Amino acid sequence: MPRPGHSLGEFRPTAHTPSNPYHKVQQAMGPQDRIAVAITGAIGTMYAVYALTLVMAGWILAQVAMGGRAFDPYPFAFLLFLGNIVQLLLMPLLMVGQNLQSRHGEARAEEEFRRVTKIFEDAGVTMRHLDAQDAELLHQTSLLVALVETLVPEDRRSAMLADPLAPGTASGA
Repeated sequence: MPRPGHSLGEFRPTAHTPSNPYHKVQQAMGPQDRIAVAITGAIGTMYAVYALTLVMAGWILAQVAMGGRAFDPYPFAFLLFLGNIVQLLLMPLLMVGQNLQSRHGEARAEEEFRRVTKIFEDAGVTMRHLDAQDAELLHQTSLLVALVETLVPEDRRSAMLADPLAPGTASGA
């Protein structure tokens, strides 16, 4: 029992309600944002690289096979023009999509920071609580030693204080 007017304190962990940052970001996205993320996800795959490589290789092979009838003969100026158009259109779109996708990472980092902060706060509360318990245990131990020194005859006192589980002591009997 703690000393009168002295409290061991209460252990009350801080409240934290975990949230899913992915769902929060998804809910905040509008239709245009969803389109940009979908296109970024589709274009940013190796399948898109393979498809574009096949289209370009097919174009070049078809033009070479046509020989003199080719509408885009070597050095394939029209193919280069189309490639530049695709790049000019997709580059800003990919940048927008990547910015939108980075929101997920930022939201995840914020949620993780809140969780870690809560853990550190709880660890501090726990340590203060344990320190108060240690201090109270030391105080109660000193009171018990004083009682033993007062109530137990001197010839039995040293044995009792040295080994509390020895025969003849209160806990060892």
